[in-house]
Amino acid sequence: GAEGVMKRRFFVAQSFGIYGGVAGLYDYGPPGCAVKNNVIDLWRKHFVIAEAMLEVECPCLTPEVVLKASGHVEKFADFLVKDEATGDCFRADHLLEEHADKLLAEPKTSADDRAALEELKIHIEEMSPDEMAAAFDTWKVVAPATGNVLTKPYPFNLMFTTTIGPSGMFPGFLRPETAQGIFVNFKRLLEINGGGVPV
Repeated sequence: GAEGVMKRRFFVAQSFGIYGGVAGLYDYGPPGCAVKNNVIDLWRKHFVIAEAMLEVECPCLTPEVVLKASGHVEKFADFLVKDEATGDCFRADHLLEEHADKLLAEPKTSADDRAALEELKIHIEEMSPDEMAAAFDTWKVVAPATGNVLTKPYPFNLMFTTTIGPSGMFPGFLRPETAQGIFVNFKRLLEINGGGVPV
């Protein structure tokens, strides 16, 4: 298929493949770089030139103080569960929702259980770790591939931590989203845009 052609012709390849690779990390080969640059060029022609939007480019590292102020340090997390035997990790909300959908698809599921499962699906995003753990117990959710017992849900911060500078005393994160650079530079963009709201 298309994926095989892209790999054979080195549009894209798994990063560090000669060492086993890492899921989610990819390298662009020469044709992949060309396609990516063409897409960026089209994007710039449309948004920056035709739509007169302002473009900023900010560093990949963000100091912790910025992301504390935005709420990312406390809130930018998902709950995970782990297969106790294999160590495989799963997003708790996704696993719970998939399990609820599976039970809802079964004709044997009672009307009361159906109502409870529909209610559960509505509130999954708002659940605390304890509430999610109780739901996992109530609905007997297990690891999908193995059927093994899962750990209790625990928070996993989605940002990659690092330190900035040689002392190791200045905490930071790899930028979790590009919007922070726009927010922290808003006043400058407003000024260079003649006081008009930047877009």
